[in-house]
Amino acid sequence: MWQLVKEHPRSFAYAVLAHLLLLIMLVINLDWSPKPTSAGAPTPPVQAVIVDESKVSAEVERLKTEDQRKEQAAAERLRELEEKTKQAEAARVKEQKRLEDVKKKQVVEEKRLKEQETERKLEQQKLTEKKRIAEQKKLEQKQAEQKQQAAAAEQKKQAEEKRLAEAESKRKMAAEAKAKAEVKAKADAEAKAKAEAEAQRKAAEQALQAQIAAEDAARNQSIISQYVGIIGDRVQRNWIQPPSSRAGLSCVVQVQLIPGGDVVSVQIVQSSGDAAFDRSVEAAVFRAAPLPLPSDPGLFESFRTLQFRFTPK
Repeated sequence: MWQLVKEHPRSFAYAVLAHLLLLIMLVINLDWSPKPTSAGAPTPPVQAVIVDESKVSAEVERLKTEDQRKEQAAAERLRELEEKTKQAEAARVKEQKRLEDVKKKQVVEEKRLKEQETERKLEQQKLTEKKRIAEQKKLEQKQAEQKQQAAAAEQKKQAEEKRLAEAESKRKMAAEAKAKAEVKAKADAEAKAKAEAEAQRKAAEQALQAQIAAEDAARNQSIISQYVGIIGDRVQRNWIQPPSSRAGLSCVVQVQLIPGGDVVSVQIVQSSGDAAFDRSVEAAVFRAAPLPLPSDPGLFESFRTLQFRFTPK
């Protein structure tokens, strides 16, 4: 059905329009006013009106004619529009051709003017270059003359400066020789006096250093001896006599210390002859750690490896 509608849209429209007209005329001719009825009376039958098909056909024909007239008018307007379009296109093409001709003439004229301008610039450049070369030659000639004059003046100046320099050099050499002789004599005298003073100073300084060293050695030895005694007392307080050892025993002990007095190792370098006594002394040294040391760090080297004789009291 839809395929038929697509193929014959105009015929379908006419058929629909005809049916609508029939329906409208049917509705208009019906009597829609209510009729009074008595109770129990039978309802009168509905009176139908016959539609004149000739009128409907005439109306349909009129619509067809009107549609054809509109189509013809539209076709006529379309032909007029196409004709105007063709005329406008022809006018546009003609105007475009005219503009292209004008543009070509302008291009030719611009090219000619450009060539003239190029020739003028080249001629101007040639004239400018000739003028520049002439001025350059004139300037170079003037500079050459100035250089010759300057060279002559420079030679004269250098000759005078050389003469003055030679005279000044001779004067300076004589003055320097005299000054050097005086300076050498003065320096020799000062050097001799300085050497004598330095020898006296060194002798006094060596004597003072020897005295200070002797005093420091004596003081340090006194401190060392004092602390060796203190260390011996500390070991004595921590010594436990073995039951089997006899009285009158002694041994020489070597102790390795670190800063702070902690004991690294203990070795009997001269035995008492009693092994139990020697071991008890080693144990007493470890129990006595850390051993007392002088507060002066410079004396620690005297205690890093310490030997002392242990003789029980």
